[in-house]
Amino acid sequence: MGYESKLYIVNKRGSLTSETKQWAEVVAVFNMCKFGAFNEIFKKETDCYIYSDDGNTEIVKDRYGDDLTEASLEDVIKYLEEYKETKEHYRRVEPILMLLKSFNPSEWQDLVVLHYGY
Repeated sequence: MGYESKLYIVNKRGSLTSETKQWAEVVAVFNMCKFGAFNEIFKKETDCYIYSDDGNTEIVKDRYGDDLTEASLEDVIKYLEEYKETKEHYRRVEPILMLLKSFNPSEWQDLVVLHYGY
């Protein structure tokens, strides 16, 4: 059994119900499965939360009980480009890289990538 993760591309939108974290709109979700290389980049605890599929439950921790962490779109792109060139091939890297590169940050308020372990 390994540590599986998803990447949530979110747009921070401001506070709705939480007094300590701001709400973030989920723009896209990408399942990375057992890609364990993210320990090096997702180190910052996020200041936002997302809603689960039921639309009511705030998610601030992953399924392992760890706080959600974030990284900038640019940092994740840079990391994945370096990973692609220097590490063993992983078939999910290229599609997520293409997805992340397709976003124009100037069109979004505050776009970040959240790491969620499950």
